[in-house]
Amino acid sequence: MHMLGIAGSIRGASLNRQLLVELQQIVTPAHTLEIAEIADIPHYNTDIDDPNGIITPASVLRLRQQIHQADALVIATPEYNHGIPGVLKNALDWASRPFGKSALIGKPVAVIGGGGASGGIRAQMQLRQVLNGSGMHVLTRPEVALRFADVFKDGQLVDNGARDTLQRMVDALVVWQRKVTST
Repeated sequence: MHMLGIAGSIRGASLNRQLLVELQQIVTPAHTLEIAEIADIPHYNTDIDDPNGIITPASVLRLRQQIHQADALVIATPEYNHGIPGVLKNALDWASRPFGKSALIGKPVAVIGGGGASGGIRAQMQLRQVLNGSGMHVLTRPEVALRFADVFKDGQLVDNGARDTLQRMVDALVVWQRKVTST
């Protein structure tokens, strides 16, 4: 199975992005995980979102193509002010367009991430709502909401329990993808 990871933070030292890098090690060799770049995606604007892709920004066309080619998505999000980062919502808005041609519809997706005392759970709840509204099939278990102070040291995942949870999430996503695409 080919998965596409999207980090909700574009910060260079983002621990949510680092979570996706760790997942690349966990999914190998049975599966693949590619990490999408969303930092260069402009603010959503219907004036430049051409249904034929003629004036749509190349960064948007790239993201849509990556999503179309993926069997499933994994979105790792931090929590900003009890919600998802604007850059992530913007990327999802672009991916859901043009109407009737959304790259997101019917795509299986897992939500992971963390940070802070709550592990980012409020952002994950908000993100699940956006993903459901976009017609995606959202994996609900296991929840992966990590307090990074506890699981990362110098940018490296050091908590074996967290690694095991990530492995369970990958295993569940593989089963979920087979289930939702076979119906």
